[in-house]
Amino acid sequence: MEPRKMRKCLKLLTLLISSMLIATASASMYNMFMSATVGVKATGMSFVASDPDFTACGGAITDNNQKVTFSSMNGIAGQEAIYSPVDIDNADLAGHDIELVLDTWTGNGLGTKLYSITVTMYNGVTPQGVSIVLYPSGGGTSVTNSTTVNIGTGATWQVEWKVYWKGTAVPVTDSVQVNLLLVVKS
Repeated sequence: MEPRKMRKCLKLLTLLISSMLIATASASMYNMFMSATVGVKATGMSFVASDPDFTACGGAITDNNQKVTFSSMNGIAGQEAIYSPVDIDNADLAGHDIELVLDTWTGNGLGTKLYSITVTMYNGVTPQGVSIVLYPSGGGTSVTNSTTVNIGTGATWQVEWKVYWKGTAVPVTDSVQVNLLLVVKS
């Protein structure tokens, strides 16, 4: 091979070896680790039973007082039934902005047999925020959130349900499922 071609080959070989060394050095990898102990912080916001309506409505409070369900909140055909089965309690050292919001509602009585369901938060006798008012389709314009209100430290508010079935509602057969969220914003 002539010297000129030989020098080109050597240069090319040197570049090839250099690039392989650089690629190997760049491809080095190492691991970094992160570890955390994740626990549960208590909240002072909770649901509290309000008897006698809590028991009459088949109330159950679960999930560290963060969830309340009612299995037998029954209205009366042709009349408005009013229940105050649960309270919202703020035992925290600060007030909280809260909002009651409709998540879903479904059921057999939504069509022709239910006038409305109204849910209102009260501080004593004073309504807090806007009442959630649920009408079946064609029955009126539903209001699906209470607006944001501040519950002060140490305060306990009542939650009132007004259920108004039409006279054509059938006991046991007609029912609706209402799912609300209590959103604690701060």
